[in-house]
Amino acid sequence: MVDPVIAAARTWLGSSSNVSKSNKDDTAAAVAFYGARTGGPLWVDSAGFNAKAKAAMDEVRKADDWGLSAAAFDLPDLSGSHTPETLAAAEGKLTLELLKYARFAKGGRVNPTSLSRILDQTPPVKDPNVVLTELSAAASPDAYLRDQHPQHPQFKLLHKALLEARGGPTKTEIDVDPALKVRIPEGKLLKAGADDAAIALLRQRLKVPADAGAKDTLFDEKVETALKAFQLEKGLKASGQLNNATRSALNREFEANRAPDPERKTQILVLNMERWRWMPENLGKIYVQNNIPEYITRVYKGNEVIFKERIIVGLPAWATPVFSAEMEFVGFNPSWGMPDGIKMRELAPRLKAIGGGDFFSNLFGGGSNGAASIRAYGLKVYYGGREVSPESVNWSTADLRNYSFIQPPGGKNPLGIVKFRFPNKHDVYMHDTIERELFAQSSRALSHGCIRVQNPKQFAAIMLSEGNGLDEAGVQRAMAGGGEVHLDHRIPVHMTYFTAVADEHGKVSTFADIYGHDSKLSAALTGRALRLDPVIETSSSEPPYASETTATSNTKERKGKKKNTYAPPDTLADAISGFWLN
Repeated sequence: MVDPVIAAARTWLGSSSNVSKSNKDDTAAAVAFYGARTGGPLWVDSAGFNAKAKAAMDEVRKADDWGLSAAAFDLPDLSGSHTPETLAAAEGKLTLELLKYARFAKGGRVNPTSLSRILDQTPPVKDPNVVLTELSAAASPDAYLRDQHPQHPQFKLLHKALLEARGGPTKTEIDVDPALKVRIPEGKLLKAGADDAAIALLRQRLKVPADAGAKDTLFDEKVETALKAFQLEKGLKASGQLNNATRSALNREFEANRAPDPERKTQILVLNMERWRWMPENLGKIYVQNNIPEYITRVYKGNEVIFKERIIVGLPAWATPVFSAEMEFVGFNPSWGMPDGIKMRELAPRLKAIGGGDFFSNLFGGGSNGAASIRAYGLKVYYGGREVSPESVNWSTADLRNYSFIQPPGGKNPLGIVKFRFPNKHDVYMHDTIERELFAQSSRALSHGCIRVQNPKQFAAIMLSEGNGLDEAGVQRAMAGGGEVHLDHRIPVHMTYFTAVADEHGKVSTFADIYGHDSKLSAALTGRALRLDPVIETSSSEPPYASETTATSNTKERKGKKKNTYAPPDTLADAISGFWLN
């Protein structure tokens, strides 16, 4: 004979009005579980909630401590009479809320791809049928619920930092980069070629030291490039000139990091805990993590970092995507093929604008200098796999999707001497670069989406050693042999977007939200955008999918401000020079 509470629970779960707000998979799992159950209820008895139910509900009420929201869970109440129907309602409702908690703990609150197509992650949400089977058998359901949160060490450190931050304004120490303390005095407009004492301070602030023997007060090309990167990151017009608006942004950043808004600080911790919920549960015995906002790559072996180096990531207009893949190949002395995105977005409209005629002569606006410059890079054009003369093509009507633009190996090749491939639909990879001086900059969002890594030879040696078991001599032979080396053991590569990282001492380092993902995630989780950093007041550059809609609250917050979208380089010369920033 079926227990009367179980029978009533089946009826309760079968009513659409009772389960309309629950996840469909959770509801289906509950219906199947109670439909097959031959024993009594899990959570109630004739006196009301049993000990397991009370322990589970107490844990749900602590959801805020884990970066979730206790208000999101509608726990049942049994303060009235205890009939089979009221007990069944409490039983069914609590089961659904506990399934919801387990789903949220595994990253099921929001679909990352709904925020941006470049957040290409699938949270490891556990099958609710499995959850319910395990939960019903658990001796301590509260402990089971806690175990559903990520077990990654960094998640645990962020959790600890969140508890400390909510315990008092001085609990969590914020790590502030000493360069942020350098103040730039107001003054006249300075641009490339200027010689001024303020430039020496600007170099310290942006971490762009002068070349050996050069004056540190000279505004050279390196300073201009670094300043443009900072302006892009902070939503300012990327003029590469030092005006008072840029000086103010440079100076305010220290104050924003030194004395952050407590509410904003805890919110950032919550956002980054949520991102850990999206990560694979098993990152790999050895794996690569490229943390985009931090501009840092790390190779982990177990919990030990065996390689850490600076990287260059995508410009806001060419945002580097977030995903996981597997390193399969290490290529030496690679050729460089112009990616379809760059080819169609920047090259095609300019070639059509200049029309037919001498391709190379027009490439830099006409004249032999342009042809000489492009030939110096050795760029070759292919159609159907065969090399063609660019002068033979009418570029005003040609479909560039049918053409390939390839640069052979050499000293001018933008990929440098080594390339690291982890096949993915975004066509993103890691590589060396011929512009190694850019690694000295503090803001390194400079590429067209791919990752440039400092010290690529050491990185390659680790990949070959760990992937193929090669000793030092074997690594050297592989490097000398050239070509592409297949890894016998693939190494996971995780492209991440963590704007806050905690250490074991409770210190939290925060990084600029260069692509605006923090605000979108905050709006999705809380219904309101992240409170703006005092430095970042607007955005002059959209991520590559500028047509994506932003959260309503974020749109409302920016009402009245002109929406800026990605503007490609003004001239073909700018576009061509930008190709080597891939």
